[in-house]
Amino acid sequence: MINSKILAKDAINQFLAARKTAATQIAIGVLLCIISAAPLLLLISFTKLDLFQLPLEMMTVLGVIILLIIVAIGVAFFIAADRQTKIYEELEYEECQLNEAKLTEIKQKKAQYTKSYTAMTITATVLCIISAIPLLCGVFFTQLLNGSQLDQLMTGLVAGTLILIAIGVFFFVKSNIIMDSYNILLQTDDYTPKKKLGRKIMNKYATLYWLIAVLLYLGYSFITNDWERSWIIWPIAGILYGIIEKIISLCHNDIAAE
Repeated sequence: MINSKILAKDAINQFLAARKTAATQIAIGVLLCIISAAPLLLLISFTKLDLFQLPLEMMTVLGVIILLIIVAIGVAFFIAADRQTKIYEELEYEECQLNEAKLTEIKQKKAQYTKSYTAMTITATVLCIISAIPLLCGVFFTQLLNGSQLDQLMTGLVAGTLILIAIGVFFFVKSNIIMDSYNILLQTDDYTPKKKLGRKIMNKYATLYWLIAVLLYLGYSFITNDWERSWIIWPIAGILYGIIEKIISLCHNDIAAE
């Protein structure tokens, strides 16, 4: 895409536009993957509380079908986002240069976006904090339900927690991808030349990593039939991915410096 190390203005504008579109697509995909288990949890909870008269096995299968459909739609958004940004991928993993005029312009655009970035970050943080409220509301039913019924109600309330977390993560992902677009061009924060090398190495194995996560989630869930708890694999996988990426970046700092 780019023959010169000095990026042209058109290439910069196209890169920023593509990243902005991809940010929304990726954020929607992540949101859908997080909430995919919510319908299943609600169906299991309502069935065990006798709010639905159909057999539990049937409702579980229906919940799994809905889960797979939602995940498939989420993956479609990921693929669309990848097509948007694939042509500019080298900027994320290789060094890039801007002349002084373009450097000043990108810094100004980043400064202008900071207000929106802060607002979305605050919204996301608040939503993630209050996501515990649905679970805490279960205490109001301790006198009305026996132990088993309360457990089933809590399973349903987890769905509410997942929805709030999903919306919060949506704002986190979208705002950070857009902000990262400026950092990629300016080569600051998580996109210094040293850290770009770590990202490049991790990117080679990202698809395999997430396929293994999906395999673990579906394998464990089907074998144990513990769909009510197996969703915890996803936040763990996300956190672990970030940790591995940081470790790789640190380990290759000296290489990048050379």
